[in-house]
This record gives sequence, C-alpha cells and structure tokens, in this order.
Amino acid sequence: MKLISENVDVKRTYLAVTTMLMAILCIDLYMVVIKFLGDEYTVIQLAVFRNAAGIIPLILLIIFTKEYFSIFQKIDNKFIIFSFFRGLAFLSMNIFVFISVINLEFATAMTLTFSSPFFIVILSIFFLKDKVGKYRWSAIFLGFFGVVLIMKPTSEIFSFYSIFPIMTAFAWAISVIILKFIPEGHSTAKIQLYSLIFNVMGGLVLFFITSGHVEIKNIQDFFLMTLTGILGGTAAILFIYSYRLISASKMASFEYLGIPSSFVLGWIFFNEAPWAQLFPGVILIILAGMIIIWRDKVNEKSIKGNKQIN
Repeated sequence: MKLISENVDVKRTYLAVTTMLMAILCIDLYMVVIKFLGDEYTVIQLAVFRNAAGIIPLILLIIFTKEYFSIFQKIDNKFIIFSFFRGLAFLSMNIFVFISVINLEFATAMTLTFSSPFFIVILSIFFLKDKVGKYRWSAIFLGFFGVVLIMKPTSEIFSFYSIFPIMTAFAWAISVIILKFIPEGHSTAKIQLYSLIFNVMGGLVLFFITSGHVEIKNIQDFFLMTLTGILGGTAAILFIYSYRLISASKMASFEYLGIPSSFVLGWIFFNEAPWAQLFPGVILIILAGMIIIWRDKVNEKSIKGNKQIN
C-alpha cells in the first residue's frame, strides 16, 4: 500500500487522448498521400517538402496565439540543443515512415509503428523517472498483444522494409522524451518552430548530398505535397500539446487507439481489407485504454478521499 502523491486529472487525460487521436488521423491521411506520391518522387524529396510546408499550420498557430515577438525571446542554449535533437529525430522519423508506407501495405506499415509505446515507456523510466505501475504495464502489453493479433505476422512482416516502422517508432519515442525535457515556459508554437528549423536544415543537407530527385511534375502533385506538410505540421502541433498534458508513459498507453484508422484508410484507398485481423485486436486495444482511464478515476477518488490504494 502506498499513498498516491500525484493529482490525477481525468479531464486532462481525456483532452490529451482526444488531441492525440486527432493528430494520428492527420498522420494517417498524409501517409495516404505519401504512398500515392512515393512512386514518382524520392523519400528525401518528399520529406523536405513535407517539413517545409509544415510552416503553414505553424504560422496560423502563431497568429492565433499572437506570439509574434515572444516566440523569439527567452531562447537559451539548452532549448536550442533540445530543439536540434528533436528536429533530427523528427526528420529521421519522417524518412523511416515514408520508406515504410511506400514499400509495405499501408495498414501493415502504420500498425507496426505502434510499437512506439514500448520504447516510450522504457525511455521514460530511465530518463524521466516515470513510475509505471502494474496496471499501466498491463495496458501496454495488452495493447501490444492486440497489435500482434491484428498483424498475424506473415513473411512480409519480417521483410527488410519491416525494420523501418520499428525505427520510426523508436525515433518517435526519442522525440517524445526530448519534449518532456523542455521546460513548461516554452509554448507549443515556439517548440515546433525551432524543431522545424533544424528538421528542414537537416533535410536540405540530405537533399543536396543525395541523387535521383525529380522536378514536381504537375500542380496536382504540388498541392498534394503541400497537403502533407499541412496535415503533418498540424499533427506535430497536436502531439506537442497532448504530450505536455500528462506523463509520457501514460500517454503512450493510448497510442494504440489510433490503429483502426490505418485499417479503414488502407481499405478505402488501397483496397486492403484485413477485417478478420482487425476486430479481435481492436477489442484488446480499446480494453487497454479503458484500463488506464479506470485507474485514473480510482486514483482521483482516492486522492480526494485522502485514501491509500495499491
């Protein structure tokens, strides 16, 4: 028995999860576009354009929050260093996931990226000193088992390209942990701006040292590339907001809830219909999320009543 010292705010959890699911939907939608464009353009080219166009939702956020000048103030070396590594982590993640969705089935690629909760929880224990109890661990493993049931591993899962969704998940986990080190005083817009600067700079370096890039063929492709930046930039902003509301390990427990949208979009756009794989796993995934919500409610009631819980 131990006294719970943290005040668990269920409303913050609901808001964080809702925001995160919106971000995942944005990512799934722009990954559909990437898969369509992948046969015509190089991965580096797509990554550079996506990151550059990501400035559009960021500008709208700056206008909305009226951070015209404050966004350039109170910038210290520690913040720049964190932004640098977070930008490189995001660039790596974009490249890895683009390779994944172009070379694997859409649902397969996106579902494998949901191995990220394992990496986030493990890294948060070592670097953030998060305390992960048995119920949250149970939810993590239950959700992962749901992923396995959905996937029903085939020879494609273990192909060379299957490594890249796992690398995507690890890069995403690193970016989440770095985000938690950035002090609360820095706004979402400021964090995204400086991470994006290093992201674009790194992408341009790769663009100029690699070959095979082609000119944008038509106005339709130009708008589709711009759309990837708008959706991807919006997702990045939403993720920053959601992960600053609650602990990284708790937030990771809910990432599995974004998997069904990958299957639906794969079915709509690429005629993938793995329904037999979907439903058994989704039940476990939803159950995993419900366990976390239930424990939050129990903890909140215990704190209000000044009680002890297991």
